[in-house]
Amino acid sequence: GGGPALSASGSRELLARAFLTAQASRCQPELLVARNGVAGASASASASHAASLSGARRHSSASSGRVSGRADVVVVGGGIMGLNIAYQLRRRSPDLSVLVLERAPALGAGSSGYSTGFQRAYYSFDETMAFALDGMDAYKNWSDYLRDGEANASFTETGALWMLGYDGSQNEGMVQRLAKFGVAAEQIDEAELGRRYPMMSPEPFPTFDEDGNETPHAGGAFSAVYEHGCGHIDSSTCLEDLLRACRRDGAEVRLNQRVHRFVTAPSTGRCTGVEMADGSLIEAGVAVVNASGPWFNKLNSTVGLSLSTTALPTRIQVGHKWIPDEYCSLPFVADGWGPSGIYFMPRAANNQLVFGSVAHRFESEIVDPDAYNASLDPDVKQDYLNCLFHRLPNLPREGEIVGFSSMYTVNQDDVHPMIGETRVAGLWACNGFSGHGFKLAPAVGSLVAQQITGAKTDAWETGVPHDFMGPYREPLSLKVKTHFA
Repeated sequence: GGGPALSASGSRELLARAFLTAQASRCQPELLVARNGVAGASASASASHAASLSGARRHSSASSGRVSGRADVVVVGGGIMGLNIAYQLRRRSPDLSVLVLERAPALGAGSSGYSTGFQRAYYSFDETMAFALDGMDAYKNWSDYLRDGEANASFTETGALWMLGYDGSQNEGMVQRLAKFGVAAEQIDEAELGRRYPMMSPEPFPTFDEDGNETPHAGGAFSAVYEHGCGHIDSSTCLEDLLRACRRDGAEVRLNQRVHRFVTAPSTGRCTGVEMADGSLIEAGVAVVNASGPWFNKLNSTVGLSLSTTALPTRIQVGHKWIPDEYCSLPFVADGWGPSGIYFMPRAANNQLVFGSVAHRFESEIVDPDAYNASLDPDVKQDYLNCLFHRLPNLPREGEIVGFSSMYTVNQDDVHPMIGETRVAGLWACNGFSGHGFKLAPAVGSLVAQQITGAKTDAWETGVPHDFMGPYREPLSLKVKTHFA
């Protein structure tokens, strides 16, 4: 990334042209629920899937390679999902051996390390809202969650302004939904926007006809929702804290470990471990969890596995620039007032404004996770800046725009994850988070640990139904095709 920003003059004309060219206590928590022991849960899962392998071709994939490791649960992927799953498994079942295999030589090389770490409760489904709040609770109480008084990550509250083009009635409905979950929010109009954030323009992002002429806005009066309690936490620091907690609690985490394929028993089709890139075998006595992020499908294909929805690695572009102090008090803003489609959020600690996409037009490039452009495209950067400077017209134009690309694994059907045991018995899916994964991860760890062990503890748990995001559910119905859910 980098290069000059949009000049102050002629921004309207450029918009038209762009349109046209387009360590603490080790005490284990009390087990409140123990429907089955690990062996019982595993046996039950095996029985439920032995007779049904639809969606997975029966593979004879026993490995003759040397055994280089064994564990009750093998987790493929050492990102925010894999580490939370390992942590949640060990905190409820200290006798359960857990091994995490991360393909990169260091933490944060995949999607997790590039996450903005933003936390919110604003979601289209009540179940997802509750799930997100379970995750946020852990992040807001990070040291308590990890039982580590020396954890380094901390939550920064910013609030969030949702300018998504909904009218006052729709926004009031969201305010009431949030209130049901104990989240404070209020609807604000144009006058209130001006009082709170005078540096923000209330004007809708313009639209143009095929000749480049601006067309009248048909969206009615300005209305937005302000959500209290939102904020961000540093993703890389969270990964480091989690790794320390996992190792303290006895989970083994190996870096630079590339999994080549899943291994199944020829007689039953059950997943019994993984084969590594060097041909060695790691055996799993209870479960294998595919939490490999953008590499999810490549590994599933090694056992012929397909699910009811499709998640694909998708290139996501992010930029950031320097901002003066007065802009550091802005909330996270999701701008869909007119066809903008960006978010921006201040990082006050270093006077940076981070910005990226909330619109499908920015989030449709399917990529190979082993070969994709990791820079910020010049045309996307300019599109982002057009939207940003429209909303913040007096934001200084000078300064380098730094950017990068990373990946979401986007569920093409409903932008919600697939979590649960697959029709290859003993193999768990944990993927398709569509850009929402970081905030959900502590709750995902709870959910997967509940499913594998049949046990629920007295803290840091989610109550979301186990089948709501199941790997064979019907696609959830969304009104708008967006990764914002």
